[in-house]
Amino acid sequence: MRWLRAAGSELLGLFVSDWLETAVILVILALGWLIVRAERQAWLGFVLAGALGLQLIYMTTRETRRRSASVKEKARPVGDAAHDHAG
Repeated sequence: MRWLRAAGSELLGLFVSDWLETAVILVILALGWLIVRAERQAWLGFVLAGALGLQLIYMTTRETRRRSASVKEKARPVGDAAHDHAG
């Protein structure tokens, strides 16, 4: 039964890589659905699409900065180890 749970977790991981991003998308969609359902205005669909687009830009920028910081952290030399092989 463990293998089934592990397989399910891996499958879910293919579609949901960042739980915060997924939660924000679901909140935007839920609020948009409620507002559009109550108001029945076509232009609200454009507002919803704009909100999802801004969310995508924000999360992509955040992930890029996180990865960039991670790469810089790994590339930083430790002590004088870089100079030990010179002499």
